[in-house]
Parts: sequence; C-alpha cells; structure tokens
Amino acid sequence: MDYGGIMFKKLIYIIILISVLIFSSCSKNETVNNNNLNTNNLQSNDYSNTAYKNDNAFFDMKYVYKSIRVDKEAFSNVLISYYQDANYSNIINRNKDFLNKKLVGDNDIKKYAIDFISNTYHNRYSDDVHSDNSVFSYASEYNYVEQNLALKKARELLLTIKNKDADIYLALFLSHFATDSLYYFNDMQNYLKEWKKLGSTNISMMIGIVGEGNNINNIYSNKMKLINYIIEAPSDLGVEKLVADAYENGFLSDISKDTGYLDIYNENNYNLSSVIYNNTSNISYFTVAKDIVNTNIIDKYIRTYTGKTLSRDKMTSPVYYENFYYTYNPSLDQKYEDFADIYFIEFNKNTFIYSIKGNKLQGIYYLNPMFIDNIKYADFEIEEIFNFHLGDDTKLESAKISVIKTTELKDIAANSQFILEGKFDKNKYAEYLDDILSFPIYNPEFFLCDINNDGKDEIMVRGTYKHSGERSGIASYTLLLKDNLELNLESTIGKSINGSSKQGLNNIQRMYLEDGKNKILLVDPLANTAQDIFAENGVVNVYEFTYKTYKYQPRLVWKGKVVNGVPDGVLKTDAGFDMYKAESDSDKAIVSDKTLRVADKLMNDEYNKESAKLDKDKQEDLLEKKRSYMKIIQDKYGDVLEIENEMMKILGIDK
Repeated sequence: MDYGGIMFKKLIYIIILISVLIFSSCSKNETVNNNNLNTNNLQSNDYSNTAYKNDNAFFDMKYVYKSIRVDKEAFSNVLISYYQDANYSNIINRNKDFLNKKLVGDNDIKKYAIDFISNTYHNRYSDDVHSDNSVFSYASEYNYVEQNLALKKARELLLTIKNKDADIYLALFLSHFATDSLYYFNDMQNYLKEWKKLGSTNISMMIGIVGEGNNINNIYSNKMKLINYIIEAPSDLGVEKLVADAYENGFLSDISKDTGYLDIYNENNYNLSSVIYNNTSNISYFTVAKDIVNTNIIDKYIRTYTGKTLSRDKMTSPVYYENFYYTYNPSLDQKYEDFADIYFIEFNKNTFIYSIKGNKLQGIYYLNPMFIDNIKYADFEIEEIFNFHLGDDTKLESAKISVIKTTELKDIAANSQFILEGKFDKNKYAEYLDDILSFPIYNPEFFLCDINNDGKDEIMVRGTYKHSGERSGIASYTLLLKDNLELNLESTIGKSINGSSKQGLNNIQRMYLEDGKNKILLVDPLANTAQDIFAENGVVNVYEFTYKTYKYQPRLVWKGKVVNGVPDGVLKTDAGFDMYKAESDSDKAIVSDKTLRVADKLMNDEYNKESAKLDKDKQEDLLEKKRSYMKIIQDKYGDVLEIENEMMKILGIDK
C-alpha cells in the first residue's frame, strides 16, 4: 500500500479545505466561513428547545471563528501542523468528524452525541499561550472554537429529543462543563435537577477510566459532592461563596482552570489565556494571547464608555488599550497576593481569578476595562482549625531532652568518624547530612531524648538550613541518630522519623510531652499534612492526618454595584446590531472581529445620540446618510481591513 501517497493526498485535502475556509472571506462571491461566522453558528446554547432568540439574548462569542489578522498562508501552515501533531490530531479530527456527522433519529443522536460529549469531557483540547506568536494563537483559538461548536451541536441535538432520560441530562450538563466549567450555571443546575428526578444514573460518564493508583470511592464521592452542591445551590449564589464552599468540600480543582479559551476581561471576547508559574516558587501570574486590533478604534471605544468611571489619568500613555490588556503583571503585589497560585474560574456568564497562598484562599479578582485598578472582587475571613488531637501545636509541652554540648560529644559518641582528635568536625558532618538529606546543617544541635519511651536516652540532632535557590525556604530537621552520630536508618522508629516526607524544606518538627511520654509531631504546612509519631515497648505508631482545616467566610469588597452576584455595568465588545441576525458577509465579518464590533457600536450609538437632537426632517436626512454608510460597508463583502478603513472614516479616526 502506498502510505506516502495516501498521506500526501490527505495533506493536499487539508490544505485545500483550510484555504477555502480562510480565503473565502476575501471573495465577493463566496460565503464567509473561517474569517467570519457560519450562519449555522449563530444560535446560542441557552436552556431551551426552541431556536427563537429575543433581542436581549446573550450572544456568546466563544462559538465564533475569529477573523484572521495574521498572514493567511502562515496561519494555514500552522493549522496543518496541529493536524499532524500527535498531541492534537486525534482531538481535532474527533471534533471535525462530529461537526460533519449527519444524525437522524433519537437513538443515533443519543448514542453519538453522548459518546462525543463524554470523550471530550475526559480528553478535551487544551493549549497554552504561545508567547508572542500570534499565528499559533489564532490557530489554537480556531481549534477551541471548533470544539465548542461540536459540543454545542451535540447539546442542541440532545435537546431535540422529546423523551429525555437521566443519561441525556447528565450529558447536557457535561457539554457545558467541558466547554467552560460553570459559566452557564443556571442551565447546568436545571439539567442536574432533571437528572436526579429521573434516577441519577450513569455517574460513570463523569468519572471515566480510573487509574490503578486512584481510589474509585473517593473519586465518586468528590464528583457527587460537586453535583449535589450544584443541585442544591441557592438562586443568589455568588462566586465568593462558591469558591469558599468548593475549597472546603474538595472540588475546587474540578471547576477551575489554569489555561484555556477564556473571556478573561469579561467583555464577550475570547482569548487563549494561561497561568504562568515562576519556576517552583509558587509565584504565578497570567498571560493572554494578543488580540490583533486597531488600537485607535479600541481606545476611542474605551474612552467613550468609561468616561464616567475612570479618570483621565487612568487612560494616559502608553495607549490605554495596550497598557491595560498587555501588562504581564510584573508587580504582583499590586494585583495578587505575593507568592500565590492563581486560577481561572468561570461562573454565571463571568470569568473570575482567585488566588491561594500557603493553602489558604486569598482573594477573587474581576477584570474589565470599565474597572481598571479596582479589580479585587472578594476576599475571605479565615478561621483556622487544628486537627491535632491536642489542638494548637505551638502550645505543646516540650519533650524531656538534655542538650549535648559539642565538647561533650567525644564522651558520648562511640567510634564516630566525625570526631577527630577529640574535636567535632562540623563541616564533615554537614557534608554527610547533605549527601543523604540534600541539605546540610552547619550548626547542628545534639541532644538526648528517650524517644522510644523505654527508659534509655537516644542521641538526636536538630537544625536548619536556609535555602535561597530555586525552591527557596528553610530546611528543618529533627533526626534520630545512632551512637556514632550517623543517621539511624535501620530501626522502625528511625525509619519513621528520618524517612518521613515531613522532614526538610519548609517543614516543622515538634518534640512534645503527653501523659509523661515523649512524642514527635512532623508537619508539612504546604501540603497541609502531619504525622504524629509515638513509640513504646518496641511498637511504633504513626498517625497521619490533615494538619489544619480552614473555614472561609467570604467578604465582598467590590466597590461598585452588584447585580445577581456579578458587577454591574461591565464594558462589552458587542456590535451595535443584533448579532443573531448577521446574514451578509460584512455583517458576519463585523461579528467575527473585535475591532469591527466596537466600531459598529460606536457608529450606532453616535447615530442614535445625534438623531435624538434633530427634528423629524433632519432625522430622515441623517438616516439616509447612515444607509449610505451601511451600503459602503456591505459592498466590502466581508473584507475586514476594507470595512475597518471605512469605519475609521465614518468615525473620524486617523489611521
């Protein structure tokens, strides 16, 4: 078989297909597909069995192919490279296959739509921001939109089935969840309520294949916690309460993202966005793929609609648009808590960012051009609960120990390689510990303690090392030794203490006394785990537990008005007309491009403002003028740059 010939033909087919999609927007005789909208993609995914949309319906831009403002040939080549990349090809082809699949009859629809949704939920397209390479970003965004459209098609097909069962409702829920978490929260809640009424079947669709090292019962329990929470959530649930509850109940990671195709600025314009982690220091910030726009138009748009909320000094040079959108957050303390992990969370048709520092929720942030420098939405009052059976471990009674002076070591340690001519060689000892522990201790403190509680003191050592490398912090140790000062790595108690993961960087060890017995508590604060170790009569008991439990009382700090749990008055980049009614090539081009949408909005609002000042005769003249402008734009047949040039003339904006 000629595999090379087959691959060549396949490649040619892909090139032709993509070229048709891309270059059709430049043709005056063909329908725009890739640069703009396909008329089949104009329906939103509202919880409804009807295609009817009123004028106030939310037009969700995640289902729109963006106009391509980069070199078309380069874009085509990069898109082909995704098809040939083993990490993406199966997912991309799966999405395309489902978009092209013709399904007839409820049985086929149910079988293939549910299968597609389940597979996508467990293995969805995911890509990071490609630094400043806009060509790759546009191609990746194209792939995201295609997956979104495929999920939307599956959902709308399932909604056409009259006699829906529990499986269908769970699949409808997952079709949203796979796209953008809890963005359509009310719809998802309705689906799950119906799912529960019909028997709550097939939760395995959400669990998927479980690895050998995972506990199926825990996974099932966590998924059910999430599902039940959504079903029982009150109508006034706010994101701050959602985040607090999800963190306390262990399903926050299920509803969060650190990369994806997101409306990060809450303006109904989607971009590839990613959280960036600074090595392993737990400092993070986010970056967004640049949307290529005409900043002169965007700046006029922002200045026009933010005049009442932002002072002029907030809109000074460098260009406001560049200054707000493309700041890579170098001053973390101005936006997020320093040394914090941040994550995206989509909820109730808005996108938020929350931060965690040292296993504690810190804050929730909300971005929109209307609210620059006022982005903190909520924070948390934290109640700290010690799970240690004696409560606060900082108040424990100290174990019975006897400190050994360095000069006394020669009289206590037997045949030690670290005592030469009666003197302790601390540098050699530091090297020895470094070889085993990966951290030296240059100022060890030796002491005696009956850690076995058998009436005989054992030699122990404790100390710290300040590490300033990539994983900075304090390495802390409390170790059991043999008589020759080497680490006791053979006995049960020695293995339990010295081999614990709670020894080392940023960990804590506490020797304490309870009921006359010596014990040791080992704590890993970052992992929020601890081990309580007690030895007696040759038996060693190690009890591992969650170190602390936190209760979070959310506190809304937003200074503006809040409506239905989200900020009121956000600035959107929607066009000035009903985008559901886009039919011509030029209307589709406007919907598919951020610059053209906001320019259209400006033109429409300026016309309405001017018309309101005129008498009826002059209003007719103004309307004729508007019609002539519209005809000029329509005559550009979807050419983005030509439409943009005409809009700039109409708005009186210099190039």
